[in-house]
Amino acid sequence: MTSPDAPSLLDRDHGLDASSECYPDVVRSVFLAPWAARRSEEPDQPTQLAARTVVALNEVARWANDGQSADPTACAWLAYLRWALSNGACLPADAPVPPQDELDLDFPVLSAPGPHDGDSFQALATGRLGEVARPVLPLAESPEVLARTAPYGLIPNIGWKSLIILALDSAAITHGSPEAQTAAAALALVVHAAARARATGGTLHEVVRETARVASEITRPAPRTHELLALCADPEALAPLWTEPGALASRLGRGDTATEALALGLAALLAVEDSGAAKATGSTNSARNITGDDVAGAARALMAEHGVREGAAHDVAVVVAAARWGLAAAAPADDTDGTAAAASNRNAGDHAVAAPSPPHTPAPGVTATAPQDGKGEEGSAAARAELHALADRWNGLWRP
Repeated sequence: MTSPDAPSLLDRDHGLDASSECYPDVVRSVFLAPWAARRSEEPDQPTQLAARTVVALNEVARWANDGQSADPTACAWLAYLRWALSNGACLPADAPVPPQDELDLDFPVLSAPGPHDGDSFQALATGRLGEVARPVLPLAESPEVLARTAPYGLIPNIGWKSLIILALDSAAITHGSPEAQTAAAALALVVHAAARARATGGTLHEVVRETARVASEITRPAPRTHELLALCADPEALAPLWTEPGALASRLGRGDTATEALALGLAALLAVEDSGAAKATGSTNSARNITGDDVAGAARALMAEHGVREGAAHDVAVVVAAARWGLAAAAPADDTDGTAAAASNRNAGDHAVAAPSPPHTPAPGVTATAPQDGKGEEGSAAARAELHALADRWNGLWRP
């Protein structure tokens, strides 16, 4: 539990304040995070599916602004069906054929055909809407569901009770496993709590501890997810797993699941925080101002980069670091060096975090968003520009 004097990072009935000064940058940073994890010439599946989620929620906001209601899960399903169709899915005759939306009309890079591995494409190709009570693929637990669920954590003015329901229902569209559904909802909670921590100066440990507490309220049977969230929330239990070779992998297991990817990403971030200095006191001599790029780069350096689980864990690390500290790539066009984000961090009373060098791990030295050999720079820049434009639309719809 958060100490009595600490501000609540997850409130049952109250959520993010979209009118706050830092909210637009939080939105931009989280939207760009899956892309920033790779900066590939063509947006990968996590980036494209997250963009589809954003478009679906923007549609809900438009209906609400017109004084009408829309079903967020139905909007998400239709958005994901559009993604499946763009990637060659042949839907049954009785499946709905969604019309083009703003992503297809205005964002050619984000809506172009791309990678479609994992359970999401298979589930959507059935043309059926997966529900918590009636799953399409009951055993589906692949980790691509994580990044696409993260934007739910940015919806303003809703507490964790409503957020959990929205995230679970969205994850269940394709993923029938209660473990995967719970892990996806937990990432939305982490993003929400990290965004609030950005304004209050809260730590990642407080974010994860609050997430583990609230996730325990989810009634889906997900003992493994709850176990690993509790592990991440316990610094004393987590610390030895980074210092003993293979200990973390052994504890997590070897499956490429959403639950394990979430835990690995969070554990790496927490290891970075544990390696850092004490709280900043506002003096430039006492602590270094950090960015989400610093934290995400250090966290990614603690993880191998050769598997589905690790790739999804990298996405988790960048998304959460983006929500908490922001990313340089998310700065407005006239602030590409991240000056505004850094100023926001200083005003929030950040904690200094140094790049860790625990035994048996490489020393972090590369940020999470560095392009490789200049490949795909033009396409990468186009993807960044479209994600910025998508964030602008979100902020225009959701901010008062």
